[in-house]
Amino acid sequence: MGHTDSQLAALRKNNIESNAITRESIHEALFQLMETRNYEDIRITDIINKAGVSRSAFYRNFKSMDDILKDYMGDFNELVFHAFSRDVRENWHNYLIAVKKNRSKLEMLIKAGREYLLLDKLNELVDYSSGRDFARAIPHGYIYNVTIYWVKCGLPGEIEEVTDLIMQACRENAVIMYNGIIPSGNYEVTMQHNWKKK
Repeated sequence: MGHTDSQLAALRKNNIESNAITRESIHEALFQLMETRNYEDIRITDIINKAGVSRSAFYRNFKSMDDILKDYMGDFNELVFHAFSRDVRENWHNYLIAVKKNRSKLEMLIKAGREYLLLDKLNELVDYSSGRDFARAIPHGYIYNVTIYWVKCGLPGEIEEVTDLIMQACRENAVIMYNGIIPSGNYEVTMQHNWKKK
């Protein structure tokens, strides 16, 4: 006996939801293991046991541990970027809040030497095959470097202050790119000095 269209739609929806729960369980299991162990010492079996999923469920979703982290970064990007607007300052502000909320996972990503996965996921948004879209990758470099540097420094400064510094740097960098002039100032020292003053 065949299923009706509505039954098939319900089955598909249940499968999608079940798969999302499995993926999230695997994400969380890996990050919990990374809290106490070096990334290189974790095995797929450890993740499967911690997540409470079958080996087949794991391999339906992921090929490797790096795939888990890539998937997590994809979810992180989707969560952050789906709400982006034309207001650049507001976008940075909201992005920094998301970074703060996900600080521990980003720190573990860095500790594991896998921070480049953030940039990889960002660059997946660019269609390099056209030969014309590559300039859209410029903001991805900003996002990646701000995120990794800020997390490595311990997230200094208040969100408003950091947002203002980023907006100032974006304006200055736009002038540099337009004029081709590299400034003599040290932005890293200036930013640290500004945060220490408060």
